[in-house]
Amino acid sequence: MTVTLDDVSCLLHLPIDGMLLSHEFITRDNAVDLMVTYLGSDTGHALVEVTCTRVARCRFSYFRRIFKERMLEQLALANEHDVTEEVRTLRDQVVRIYLLYLVGITLFIDKSQTYVDVVYLRYFRDLVVVSSFSWGAATLAHLYRELNNATH
Repeated sequence: MTVTLDDVSCLLHLPIDGMLLSHEFITRDNAVDLMVTYLGSDTGHALVEVTCTRVARCRFSYFRRIFKERMLEQLALANEHDVTEEVRTLRDQVVRIYLLYLVGITLFIDKSQTYVDVVYLRYFRDLVVVSSFSWGAATLAHLYRELNNATH
């Protein structure tokens, strides 16, 4: 008995058709660039984070902290200036942080249970196309890989 793609689709209600997610290796420098560009992270803080994890990963605690910071920033700006381009940028960052955290604790969790790979941030660059990816197929592949890793 095994988990199938149909099981993933029925149980998690994830799309199983669409663009495939390509999990290529990214360097720590690329991870820092992604974090600065799409999450609004400070370069120094992002560098500390990927150095601390030794690979292109971030701790969930870091996401919780910057999520709160971005949320408070965008609420304060929205209250002062209504909806501006800066407010939209901050909201997009909040959404990306949340999505990255969400996929890290549900779809792409590993046995460490404290990190998420920054490579997934590439799929949240354009928030309009997020739903067009085959999240179910990627989740199933990740599940099989982690089951293999856990048995070693």
